[in-house]
Amino acid sequence: MFRFFEPASSMMTSTHRLLTVSAALVSVTVSASAARQVGRDGSIAQVGVVEGVVRLRSGELPSPTQVRNTTDPDVCGPEQTLEDLIVSPTNRGLRDVVVALAGVPREGEARRGPQRLVLDNRGCRFDPHVAAAMLGDTIVARNSDATLHTTHFYGALRGNLSMPQQGMQVLRVAQRTGMISILCDVHGWMKAYIAVYDHPFYEVTDRDGTFRIESVPTGDYIMEAWHEVLGTQQVRVRVESGRTTRVELEYAHPGTRTTARSGMP
Repeated sequence: MFRFFEPASSMMTSTHRLLTVSAALVSVTVSASAARQVGRDGSIAQVGVVEGVVRLRSGELPSPTQVRNTTDPDVCGPEQTLEDLIVSPTNRGLRDVVVALAGVPREGEARRGPQRLVLDNRGCRFDPHVAAAMLGDTIVARNSDATLHTTHFYGALRGNLSMPQQGMQVLRVAQRTGMISILCDVHGWMKAYIAVYDHPFYEVTDRDGTFRIESVPTGDYIMEAWHEVLGTQQVRVRVESGRTTRVELEYAHPGTRTTARSGMP
């Protein structure tokens, strides 16, 4: 599971379709030792955990979009994938879903310094394809390929970085919340997303569709899930001290979902 470290309600619903939620919530008691933490203001906060899985509802298992490459197949290969819809054949879990909580009180938030997120041009794809970061984090654009790439930022971060040399890297700081979409102007199939928050209560699902958000101050919140093809879902969650709230989300099969415009480039 990718664990790099605004509120989702203002970032995602404005530019992506909102879908009907099918969710199950189950609270499971965990050890009392994980029930408290020191907040950023020095106060003691009661905390819990939110974990779960995001799945695709029943139906034929879809595959990511395949693209035939005619740009430089000697370097990038004759075919590539958009990585836009990756579903586990084992449990129908959806990879690369951004999950975030909205409205978590800042005083209960643990101290966290700026971190670095490496966005690598590797194998003629962006790695990671979907990520999340926090305000003040550094995004390191890197080219690990022996060919020209660009890292073209849209949305909450703007700029176009030409990266002609293998091994070169350029740093940018996330200074606005929202969704960043990234394209390579040379290889049209290359695309990535970075969600930027003003808090650390987010996660990106792994290859089995699972996620885990730790040290969440107790309270009632809205949790929003975003997927680049399937859109957004929202569900209410209750976090209790020393307990784990389990959330199970389902997206409708893409063959049956409601169509809507996307504001992403």
